[in-house]
Amino acid sequence: MQTSVHAHGGEADPLPAEPGVRVGVAGALRVLDAPRELPSQRLPGFLLQGDAGMDARGAQLEHGVLDAGWRLHGQWGAYAALGKHGSDPAHIEAAWLQWQPGADWRLTAGRQRPALGAVVTPAGHLDRFALVPLAKQASFGHDWIDDGVQLGWRRAIGRADLTLDAGLWRGRVWPGGAGTPVALSLHGGVTAGDFTFDAFAAHFEPTGRGTRAALAGGGHSHAAPVCDEALKDMVCFAGRSQVLGASARWLSHDLPLSASAAMLWHRDRGPLRSRNGLGDYGGDTLGGWVEGVWAIQPQWELGARLERLQSRQRLQGAGVSLIAAELGLNAYRPANRAALMLGWLPREGIALRLEVGTEAAGGWRSRFAALRAVFRIDDVAAALRGASRAP
Repeated sequence: MQTSVHAHGGEADPLPAEPGVRVGVAGALRVLDAPRELPSQRLPGFLLQGDAGMDARGAQLEHGVLDAGWRLHGQWGAYAALGKHGSDPAHIEAAWLQWQPGADWRLTAGRQRPALGAVVTPAGHLDRFALVPLAKQASFGHDWIDDGVQLGWRRAIGRADLTLDAGLWRGRVWPGGAGTPVALSLHGGVTAGDFTFDAFAAHFEPTGRGTRAALAGGGHSHAAPVCDEALKDMVCFAGRSQVLGASARWLSHDLPLSASAAMLWHRDRGPLRSRNGLGDYGGDTLGGWVEGVWAIQPQWELGARLERLQSRQRLQGAGVSLIAAELGLNAYRPANRAALMLGWLPREGIALRLEVGTEAAGGWRSRFAALRAVFRIDDVAAALRGASRAP
């Protein structure tokens, strides 16, 4: 099985190293047991999209991806990925063109994941643990996938590998929304020896970002609700929204150990408007996680992840008590999660993982247990050729 090794925005470069086409497939099948819906499904008390979320319980396709990378020649390439979660309809996760005028530079245009670093970008995306980190959920809703252009620079200086990325985005996904002129992102990273450090900043200015009222319900959606003049079962935010993040990873070359940590700060400033009133809103949501993995043997690993999420919210103006009730902000309590994972890796590209944990949000706590099968084939054609030559 061929594995890509060129880092790009915290993930492997999906384009073939030489001119040609590569088709890959990856997925995670999950069975999760919990006595009731997990608190993180709705994450009450935090200002998010207000939808019902996706019930993680039962047997389901946690995530499936079919992707293809095409390198036309040394400077030009294209990539597309089709994804599916649970019972949600299939959606386009990526569709971009890339131009590399030199060894250090690359310009990517289209639907893609903005670079957030080696820890934050892949978290919750077919990683070792079953659930999206609380801090990433509160900052971006899920993965941040957007339409835009991103300029990247890579260079090795001495013993360090440096990375810089700057992007301009459509900004219609959370925490952006309707009317966002252009969303901006900046990312910088450095890898030296066993350590990788990343930092990023993202800026949105939505004029019509909607949040469904707590009692309105509504199905799960990755799109930010759009405000309308009627404001039926909707609270509308207009203002500035920023997300700042920093992360670190230690991947030992001498010991069977690795550790990582990330911190995200989501800041909102602007008016909140509903049928019941108008208020000036200020929200600061801070969260993060620490994670450690021990490779007990080449085919066995043991990992743990601890998470914390808290928010300070201010709402002033006429009818703000009704607005707070509509949004369910009165249910706020700090959220936390702890999970322990045991993984078996029988062969390259296949992992079976058992995970147990507990999480709390909005005043209630729930335990959960999950059994997951995660697989990845980076190059289907190469894997088939290898299988045909096997005795």
